[in-house]
Order: sequence, then structure tokens, then C-alpha cells
Amino acid sequence: MKKYISKHKSKPSSISNNKHKQGAISLSMNLLVILIISLVILGMGVTLLYKMVGTALIDKEKLDARTQQELLRLLVDEGKKVALPLHIADLYGNEKHVFGIGILNVESENNLFQLSIELDGAFDLEGNKITSEFSPSEWLLYYQDNIKIEQSSHHIEPILVTVPGNAQKGKYLFNVKILKGSDGSQYGNTQKFIVNVH
Repeated sequence: MKKYISKHKSKPSSISNNKHKQGAISLSMNLLVILIISLVILGMGVTLLYKMVGTALIDKEKLDARTQQELLRLLVDEGKKVALPLHIADLYGNEKHVFGIGILNVESENNLFQLSIELDGAFDLEGNKITSEFSPSEWLLYYQDNIKIEQSSHHIEPILVTVPGNAQKGKYLFNVKILKGSDGSQYGNTQKFIVNVH
């Protein structure tokens, strides 16, 4: 009788062990699936981040040599505080252009500067004001934090303009101001650049 009871007791424990093994395998499979999904999402996030950062870090080499020479001439030779030469670009939808703005620090009490860019106006091909809702700030990519420039030094900062494919044809005027990091007041004259969309 004891043997029968012990056999009877050992059978449920083996079933129980099988269920535990199946539960453990099921749990580890679920963990593996979650881990794989997490890695895929992480990979997509990293890829997206690299694309955004890659676009945001506009190299100064992308400014053509003519723009750089003109900026150096205006800043160094003529002593202008702020300069934005070659300020007109003719673009089609989905095209890009890099403008360059130069800053010469003649201040002794301030070495931080910041770019501020606003749409001044938008006009269609007949000269009528464009009133359709759009956000030209989405067209612009530039460094928006403080830029450190030591006294008597100059700095060239790129401004990337990307015209959306569905942009209305016309003339878009932008104002560029350089603000002092110390008090937020304007430094130098307001500069303009124009994007003609064809």
C-alpha cells in the first residue's frame, strides 16, 4: 500500500514539474520577445536621432567659399558687427540652401550671442500677401542656443533653409537678429534673407 501511495504521489509532482518547466519556458519566450521588440524600437530611435542630429549639425564647409570670403571681408576688413551677404536664394520645393551669418564681437562685457529669425513677409508671384497658414520656422534649421565669441573674434554661423514640397510659390522674407546673451538686447543691425520659391 505504501508503494502505491508513493507512486501515486510521485506522478502529480512530475506533472507539476512539467507545468513549472512549461511556465518557465513560456516566461523566458515572452521575455525574449519583449527584449527583441525593445531592441528594434531602440534601434529605430537611435537611427532617427542620428538623422536629426546629422541634419542639425550643419558643417561650416557647406557654406560655399564665396560666402565665407564675403563674410570675412565684411567682418574683418570693414569691421561690421553682423553681416549676411549673398542673402537671396532661388529654390524649388524640397530644395535646400545654406545662408551664412557672421558676427564680430566688439563688446568687452559680453561674449554670448544668439540668433533670432522671424518671417517678415510672404508674397505670391503677383505680389499679394500669402495668407494661407504655414509655419516657415519649420523651413529653418539653425543653432538656437548661445554662441560664445571672445572679444575681437568673429564667428560664422550657418542657417539651413529647406523649402517643403507643397510650399506656395512666391517670395519669403526673413529677419535675422543677433541678441546679446547677457541681456537679450539686439546686437548690430537686423539682417534679411529672401527665399524665392519657384
